[in-house]
Amino acid sequence: MVSLIGVCGFTGVGKSTALEIIREKVGGKRIYLGHAIYSALNDRGLPRTAENERMVREDLRKADAAALAKLNAPAIDECLVSGQNALIDAVMSRAEFEFLQGHVSCPVHLLHVEAAFEVRLARLETRSERSMTAKEVELRDQLEREKLQIDQVFRKATVRIPNESSIEEFGRCLATFLERAGV
Repeated sequence: MVSLIGVCGFTGVGKSTALEIIREKVGGKRIYLGHAIYSALNDRGLPRTAENERMVREDLRKADAAALAKLNAPAIDECLVSGQNALIDAVMSRAEFEFLQGHVSCPVHLLHVEAAFEVRLARLETRSERSMTAKEVELRDQLEREKLQIDQVFRKATVRIPNESSIEEFGRCLATFLERAGV
């Protein structure tokens, strides 16, 4: 049976990597909720910069806390109707998760990917795209805690998956989750 599998976690934990591993193991289509931000930027004729992305993201969520999930609902529906798992990157607010749960009739799983600040920082400082400094990571974590109340999302997670050692170990943890969840 197809499932909706969402990931949550702070920046740099490996959310996209988790979904890529899951896609390789059980198939599915990755649906990046932030894509709605890019569409809104295009609609407003704004260049794709970090500042413009932040502004649009905040505008959309201010109007509707579940806006990013709702704007991606057609892609999610198309994916599930075609018999593919919907792999959601990333669930960042309780409203987004609650919308997703209520929107689909298939099983919904939410993975909380975790890694220590130092591990995430080491990854983010060397990332080729969108690298971040320690101060930027701290500010992003603070924003996600205060504005999005991401800790509430973490509490809703089906499972917590650590990602602090090897990619092989991360893959084993994800495989164990998939087996237990019957995906």
